[in-house]
Amino acid sequence: MSVLDPAATAIRLFDAERNLHFFPIRHHSPACALHLREALRAIRPAAVLIEGPVDFEPLIGELLAPGVVPPVAMVALPDSEAREKGRGGTTYYPICRHSPEYVAIQQATELGATVRFIDLPSRHPSMLSDDRDRQDQPLLPMRETMFDRGAYVEAMCARAGFRDGLALWDGLFESRARNTDWRGFFASVGAYCSALRAASDENELQADGTLARETMMRACIDNAIAARSGPIAVVTGGFHTPALIDAKPETPPPAGAATRSNAWLIRYDFRALDRLNGYGAGLPLPGFYERVWERLTGTNDANSSLTEEILVGFRAHLIANEPALAFAFPTLRSMVEAARRLAELRGLSEPGRTELFDALRSSAIKEEIEVGAHPLLAAFTTYLQGDRLGDLPPGSRLPPLVERARGEAKSLGLSLEDAVPKTRELDIYRKPRHGQTSRFLHAMRLVAPPFAQRNKGPDRVHGFRADMLMETWTYAWSPAVEASLIERAADGETVRDAAATILIRRLADLEKEGQRNNAEAAFNLLSVAFDAGIGSAADTLVAAVGVAVDEDTNLARLTNALVIGQALNSRARMMQSDTSIRAFSSLLPPLLDRLARRIAELLYDLAAVNADNVGEAIGCLAALAEAMADPDPPFPTEPLRDALQHLMTVQLDPQLTGAVIALAALIGLIEEAEAGRRLSAALAGAFERPGDAVRTLSGVMALAPQLFVNESSVIAAIDGLFGAVDDQGFLALLPQLRMAFAELSPQETDRVAAAVAAAHGAGEDDIAILQQVPDARVLSEHLALGERLRSQWLQDGLAAWLEPSP
Repeated sequence: MSVLDPAATAIRLFDAERNLHFFPIRHHSPACALHLREALRAIRPAAVLIEGPVDFEPLIGELLAPGVVPPVAMVALPDSEAREKGRGGTTYYPICRHSPEYVAIQQATELGATVRFIDLPSRHPSMLSDDRDRQDQPLLPMRETMFDRGAYVEAMCARAGFRDGLALWDGLFESRARNTDWRGFFASVGAYCSALRAASDENELQADGTLARETMMRACIDNAIAARSGPIAVVTGGFHTPALIDAKPETPPPAGAATRSNAWLIRYDFRALDRLNGYGAGLPLPGFYERVWERLTGTNDANSSLTEEILVGFRAHLIANEPALAFAFPTLRSMVEAARRLAELRGLSEPGRTELFDALRSSAIKEEIEVGAHPLLAAFTTYLQGDRLGDLPPGSRLPPLVERARGEAKSLGLSLEDAVPKTRELDIYRKPRHGQTSRFLHAMRLVAPPFAQRNKGPDRVHGFRADMLMETWTYAWSPAVEASLIERAADGETVRDAAATILIRRLADLEKEGQRNNAEAAFNLLSVAFDAGIGSAADTLVAAVGVAVDEDTNLARLTNALVIGQALNSRARMMQSDTSIRAFSSLLPPLLDRLARRIAELLYDLAAVNADNVGEAIGCLAALAEAMADPDPPFPTEPLRDALQHLMTVQLDPQLTGAVIALAALIGLIEEAEAGRRLSAALAGAFERPGDAVRTLSGVMALAPQLFVNESSVIAAIDGLFGAVDDQGFLALLPQLRMAFAELSPQETDRVAAAVAAAHGAGEDDIAILQQVPDARVLSEHLALGERLRSQWLQDGLAAWLEPSP
């Protein structure tokens, strides 16, 4: 008798002699859930054993508490040891209303049966086999990819005429949900799963933890048999059932199968539950199967057509939300009829998911369809996916941080009713409530990063769009948000308390990483605290920043820190009305005073900078120029001006000389005319070394190109330099010249060209011709060619040809 024969499988599944009943299921299958409910009512088991991590068993009572609205998930958070071993990530065991496991728990409780989970603990290494396509997908203790691929599935699809394994499952099993023969249904599922198991590679099952998990399940079944007081029902994924069904000698559970874990019940959503989003079990588009379940269990009008309900609802959704995609009523009628006829043709009692999509394609889309690309198909997919977010009743066993975060979000007008990402624009300076919302979202980025993402807004620290008054955020409550908050629960009971703890921990991490004296990194942490309105961390952070300022010897980090601190001080003055910001207001000026004086001390060391390090030094001067451009800077400028005055009297690298002159002019230490004279003198002094002259010019261009444009004496000096350089020398200087002149705008370039042309007696027509000159690369090639021709003519005794005509 073949185990692939449903009749033979039924004998093995329902063992009357041992009073042991196996129910092979597919996770989140409405058909399996409905038949399982009827089976449990019929056999009235004393114990129901379910494939679920044993450490989640204490959550069963919470799962059935009044007010719990699936989808929800049992989750286990990694401990510090797991993170250190690279086993981070939260493990999720999702439950929806049409999950067979949920129905089994409900029915067992109603019958007074004992409920046990029999799989390995959620954080056991064999449960953490990570076959995710993306790191943002959840870790799952249930994996069912074997249902949808492999040689057996492909052969069955070809034989039965289904396009893929998901459509095959629907056609073979979901279509039989209304059949009252639960024994026959599970016998067919068992035979199908036995074939899948027979086609599997044993080595792969060993590697992905399947065999270790089944060892644990057999041990739990043996224990239940030994303690039996009546029928036992075993509910597991169908792929495992063939390995569990035969009687085995007592099997000890695998080593490390302790049941302690950091487990919680959280809200979940249909988007996360969707196979099409990378979820590793169940069926795609859970919103569709939820509608099927409601129809099967009578919570919707059983006399109306589910096909009509879905397609009419989809059309209404499009009219309200995406009117450009909406279709006419005759098209709707055609879609309904097409779905029904396809179901009849395929031998189904009613249209399923595949028939609905095929009807949409054939009736509403006339043009050629690229795979997955048509917007109407995408909209239908999203509609059937559903956006339901589960809920937990007030007083659920959750850390205070979770509910306080939700409460604060709602009080600020953020919608948490579903899992659909939403956009919020905030006028952060002119509307106090918007400023509060911004600070909450910034704090949540620290505590629960999946919740919100800032898309646009001012960056007052690094100067990008610093004048913007608006921020734009995208946010959505999701299982990952709730899990992150649970993981951070020990850091504080409010979002800001937890954020403060995180920042202070990051400060400690700087010290561990040998970055205790990194003033820029410390100021960046201070900036994050400011954005999040974490005034409680201000004293600790400012004190640590002060230590970093005193000990940092890196001028680049210090000048960048000055720019950050100055921006923070400016923002603090603009937002004095907010109490969380006032904590920073009195602390920043003394800190910036220490920072400016520390920078002034180190500026004297620039005299020793050589060509290898001059780029970083010029970057420091550029940051200093940005900070000192403020007409009323919140730090003392006299020590900085004294240091720059000294640098103008000593011998510096040529490029640094140009940058120091430019900075002195920018901050008013010298007049522009004086800067022009100094620069002309520097260029003249480098007349014998054209490369040094160009490097001096490059230093000016890096900070203040207008000095070159506005001062005719500087232009004349450069022009004279070029006139004294032969073609070969000019070619050697060309790369440096290109870099230097790249700082000029097109208008500035035109002004310089006009000045040089006038000095050589050229007019506008001559300039127009010059504007058609090839680019620098072509020009360089032509000059090199001219030089080769000149050498050849000289060798051939044609020197007279090179003389200009009289």
